[in-house]
Amino acid sequence: MRLYLKNCIRLSMKTIKIKAFFFDVGGVLVRVNPDPAMEKLSILLKVSEEQIQRAMSRELLNTYEKGHLSSNQFYEQLLINYGSREKMSLETFKAYWENMLFPRAETIAFLKAVTQDFPVWLLSNTNDFHYDLLIQKFPFMQWVKGGIYSFMVGSMKPEPLIYQKAIRKSGFRPEEILFIDDLESNVLAGRDQGLNSIHFSDYAAFCEELKRQFPELEYLT
Repeated sequence: MRLYLKNCIRLSMKTIKIKAFFFDVGGVLVRVNPDPAMEKLSILLKVSEEQIQRAMSRELLNTYEKGHLSSNQFYEQLLINYGSREKMSLETFKAYWENMLFPRAETIAFLKAVTQDFPVWLLSNTNDFHYDLLIQKFPFMQWVKGGIYSFMVGSMKPEPLIYQKAIRKSGFRPEEILFIDDLESNVLAGRDQGLNSIHFSDYAAFCEELKRQFPELEYLT
């Protein structure tokens, strides 16, 4: 009888191990493809696509996505970096900048299934241009409990602070949370904070890894 009760307790603990989810956005729920925007900017500004690409340095983008630059400041610095004599309105730039995000239907369907049984938060390095687009165009933004966005909290993955803020916001212990991200560095940083983490490469591989680590969650796929 005692052995039976122990087995029941173990099964129960395993079943309720994961109580909440954190989803990355870009690369998991949406595909990010800057190529069409780069091409349009190149034509409009009459500079090479390589010059367009070089203008957006990692340092500049990180500063923007941490919320240390306003959208106007980011736009103005990019215009300087482009080195073009042509004019471009902020509205045109924003339209091109927003045309980089495309839905990943399978993972969005998975997210919807998860929200039926678990609280879900988004944990994303992003900027206010893309955040506005997500709110306007992607219904999954309304399905989740909320989000922790780099430009709002002044920190970005894989920095420890953004994970700590996310964990506190959720109200769950890190070992009760499953974090899904497409960048291995972000996944490893999540594990350093105690999160259960899965590296997302494609949906089929993700389902296999979910089944391997958490067979009790396979029904969600």
